[in-house]
Amino acid sequence: MSGQTITKSLVDSLEKQPAEYTVWDAKLPGFGVRVRPTGAKSFIIVYRAGTGRTAPVRRLTLAAVGKIAPEAARTQAKILLGTVANGADPAAEKRANRPKRDRLTFEELAQLYLDQYAKVRKSSWKNDEGYLKKPRAKWNRRIAAEITDDDVAELLEDIGATAPVGANRTQSILHTLFSWAKEPGRKHIPTNPVADMRRRYQETPRERVLTDEEIRALWWGLDDADLPASRPVALALKFILATMVRPGQSAGLLVPELVGFTGEDPQYHIPKNRVKKRREVIVPLNALAVASVREAIVREDRGAVFSSWSFRSDSDDVERGDESPSDRSPRQLAPLTRDALSAALNGRPAKGKRSVRKGIREHLGMAHFTPHDLRRTAATIARRGGAKREDVKALLDHLEGDVTATYDKYDMLAEKRLVATILEAELRKIIGVKPNFCRPEIVFDRDNVVPIEEQKIAVAS
Repeated sequence: MSGQTITKSLVDSLEKQPAEYTVWDAKLPGFGVRVRPTGAKSFIIVYRAGTGRTAPVRRLTLAAVGKIAPEAARTQAKILLGTVANGADPAAEKRANRPKRDRLTFEELAQLYLDQYAKVRKSSWKNDEGYLKKPRAKWNRRIAAEITDDDVAELLEDIGATAPVGANRTQSILHTLFSWAKEPGRKHIPTNPVADMRRRYQETPRERVLTDEEIRALWWGLDDADLPASRPVALALKFILATMVRPGQSAGLLVPELVGFTGEDPQYHIPKNRVKKRREVIVPLNALAVASVREAIVREDRGAVFSSWSFRSDSDDVERGDESPSDRSPRQLAPLTRDALSAALNGRPAKGKRSVRKGIREHLGMAHFTPHDLRRTAATIARRGGAKREDVKALLDHLEGDVTATYDKYDMLAEKRLVATILEAELRKIIGVKPNFCRPEIVFDRDNVVPIEEQKIAVAS
């Protein structure tokens, strides 16, 4: 595609297609925007390295869209294309400046992968970063090209001893990392040591759905003054159950993402960076969801709806979901994380000088469940209440994945709003009226102290 001036509005309007395509700038030949099938966009230049028709054609990526403005990208492209006219080859120079394979450590390779691939293409890049912590700690200064399949197998066996699912996820991330690292034009490593490795641990599909009794106990238990978690954490968990959003989308909710919040049609506009396949999703909010958000916002005027205190410890930065203790200095208020919600449910064992912290489940006497199980529970409740399967699927933001879905952009907002209403009605039936946990009132009759319940029995007799 050509003949258009590359501006911010043009770049924002470009939609992903089944095949990669490039839009070329009308003002600066060789400068364009490449759009991949995943939806990732980047500014590029194309030029001939040399003179004549036989000179090789080079393509150089300037930066991902979002990291640099179109005008700044055009300026950079103009400078580079100017050097090409004087005989330079920017693409070759970039390759020459890459770390040498024989000295590139795994730590350096992992950071390159996160910066150049995961953060650019994946809304869930934080997951990749988390699962790479143990490989980076174990292989740190090892030369990346020298890591073998036996090294990977040993690492996965160590992880799988206590976290078999974590071992599988780590294996998947390592496979993607090494595949990316050996691609032509990059070739940081000669082979992918995970290429022929089968998944080591069998996983049981998650099917946990909370019962009505558990839902009621959790909903009102989250209001317990002695709950071993902060109020923002409790409200964020309620928000998942009332909306079906993913835990990370609940934890990361920002005030500017609430559209029409004080009107009759409140909505949560989830930004592309927190949605699979990088596209904006609109979630209608029912009254229960609005109540959780309103309480969280009233607590303090801030950008994050459900916030946590972030601290600096002696050894590391620790993000927590509980309130600020007096013996530590908070660095800043920040949105909760998905891990903070899980940690609040799980609690933590004593370790070193760190004391044991009871989890929400243990405090409420409930069987194991995860924040994501609340999403599955909400979907089940809505279906039980009469919501159509395809409408629930839309609110869950489950993609079809076929060619038609690529072109069908109908947002199903009306259908999703109906599901949210049904979900609220069903939840209200389940949770009922808030239990009265107060002790029987004591009345004084001269010198005798008589509970009201006993008075009622006496009157009745």
